[in-house]
Amino acid sequence: MARQRMAAWMVAFVTVLGVAAAAGAQTREYTVQPGDTLYSIARRFGTTVDELVRLNGLADPHRLQAGRRLTVPGPGQGGAASARVHVVEPGDTLWSLARRYGTTPAELARANGMGQEDVLRVGQELRVPGPEQPLRLRQVGAVSSRGLALVSLARRFLGVPYRWGGTGPGGFDCSGFLYTVFSRMGVQLPRTSFEMFRSGRPVPRAQLQPGDLVFFTTYAPGASHAGIYMGGGQFIHASSAGGGVRIDPLSKPYYSARYLGARRYF
Repeated sequence: MARQRMAAWMVAFVTVLGVAAAAGAQTREYTVQPGDTLYSIARRFGTTVDELVRLNGLADPHRLQAGRRLTVPGPGQGGAASARVHVVEPGDTLWSLARRYGTTPAELARANGMGQEDVLRVGQELRVPGPEQPLRLRQVGAVSSRGLALVSLARRFLGVPYRWGGTGPGGFDCSGFLYTVFSRMGVQLPRTSFEMFRSGRPVPRAQLQPGDLVFFTTYAPGASHAGIYMGGGQFIHASSAGGGVRIDPLSKPYYSARYLGARRYF
């Protein structure tokens, strides 16, 4: 009897060790370096911004402090075991293909060794990871991931000077900044803030998500200024008064009094 109990205990002990080892193999740690964003870290480790937010319980994914330790997926996690091939056609973007095949832009980019902002070439062959899934299963996650990726891209332009009519790289006006950021994500916006406000889907202020456009009445009646909502009550924009691309809170009295509305383009 004692020998049987000992054998059972050993089996249980080995099982626990195996489960712990498997769990440890699924994740690892990364120390945030100066200049890192969730988007750049997700690209480095072949994962998504949403997954990093989930693994680390991040309340404000836009603020990363150098030296912070993040949990990231381990080697081999999230790979594309069963992939198909899609030949790029005119008008295709990573975002439109992700919607078509029930995946995410991050997964498509990772499967093809490219960045989410890269431009596709007509005739290019892309590996499409995983079996096709209904869009409704992934729609919320895809929208959230796309908005966070767009915000991470927009942050790269912090400090670029304001220039009337500018679309970069030497300077931006407010709509030129939005036009350039969205273009790099495969979304074509109208050129002016007035036209942007007339397009897109209206979004109530209480339902703002990262990547939504926020509009203000400033130097002229109507949507004469615009920025990108980042989450946490903040937005990023090319400010003439601020001298360039900067981050401000929506609660700042100047902008709060002039807030006009928001639009969503994805």
